[in-house]
Amino acid sequence: MKKCLLMITGAFDSDGGIAALNRLTISALAEQYSLDILLFAEKETNGTVIDPRYISNALPIHARAFSGNKMIFVFSAWRAILFNKYDLILVDHVNLASSLAPLCWLGLGKYTVWLCGMEVFPPRPDFEGRIGLKYASRRLAISEYTRQNIEARYPKLSIEVCDLALDPVRHDPSEYLEEYAGAVEMESLDGNRRRLNRRVVLHVGRMSTFERFKGQEVLIDAFPIIHKKNPDAQLVLAGKGDDFERLKSRALSLPLDVHANIFMPGFVADDLLERLYRLCFLFAMPSIGEGFGLVYLEAMSRGKPCVGARADATPCVIREGETGVLVDDPRSTKQVADSIIWLFEHPESAKQMGRAGYDLVQAYYLFPHFRERFWAALGMAPWSGID
Repeated sequence: MKKCLLMITGAFDSDGGIAALNRLTISALAEQYSLDILLFAEKETNGTVIDPRYISNALPIHARAFSGNKMIFVFSAWRAILFNKYDLILVDHVNLASSLAPLCWLGLGKYTVWLCGMEVFPPRPDFEGRIGLKYASRRLAISEYTRQNIEARYPKLSIEVCDLALDPVRHDPSEYLEEYAGAVEMESLDGNRRRLNRRVVLHVGRMSTFERFKGQEVLIDAFPIIHKKNPDAQLVLAGKGDDFERLKSRALSLPLDVHANIFMPGFVADDLLERLYRLCFLFAMPSIGEGFGLVYLEAMSRGKPCVGARADATPCVIREGETGVLVDDPRSTKQVADSIIWLFEHPESAKQMGRAGYDLVQAYYLFPHFRERFWAALGMAPWSGID
């Protein structure tokens, strides 16, 4: 029986792209490996840290959460490696991986590290991260853009690409093209509860002071232009974080006549998020810092056209003119507004893009596709089980 040590920041009690990556990784590894999982940032809840829905086989799995205590996390990783024989050691962050470098120097272990985005994009990685990057025996980038970004600065490093996919538990791809969402009401910026219509521009993303590249600002600034041409257009910015109040204040500074058409509900539960995806006319995230862009896949899986930028990994996911529209300058309110207005004014083209996005997800971005890419990136034979 093959055995794997998985050292990760979080998966089941965390949000964001790295947590989503880790859920995909666990689902794939659990089919062939006995797993020891160390979760750095998560807390143990009700005696378990693993969602059993992600585990398809009965191979042994042991997990421990460390609530952000790095000293104990590293000590536990070293102890596990010294007292067990692992066929694979996989880490989700170059800074965590740096703690294993001394074991590599001593010939006591080799590790594979994921390369996701923010932690390796300039000005990162920092000194600690560079150690974790350099001494990995294998490096897996989540997009071609991420690989090229790193190789441009570290040309001697070999890097494999493994594109991500939709979550195997949280997303049922068989139903997503159905647009029926039912009535959705929420509070607009003017303080009144209003029903959303079919002209919603949806953005889903964290509102963090450390991630001010997600595109919420430019969407807020562009909305008066969009509203002038399309008075029934609505903007929904779903997400939470320590930057929420600043973004809300920015939206409140807009002319009063658009306040009734802007909605900032904060965190939304999965069932409401599903209805928002089904209801919206288009999804827009003109980001400049995506290592991949899983939310584009979520929107495409519901048959929605996407608006993104040519500034990061977005073109690896959105195909210009086929599944969405890409802007050259994601900080240009005019370019962003013009792209959204164009889709409103060409509903048949928007619908065709949505359908093409759905077809692309079905053909390339489901869990079995990720699993096949993952095993290939690790240099292993594909899984021979039955889906």
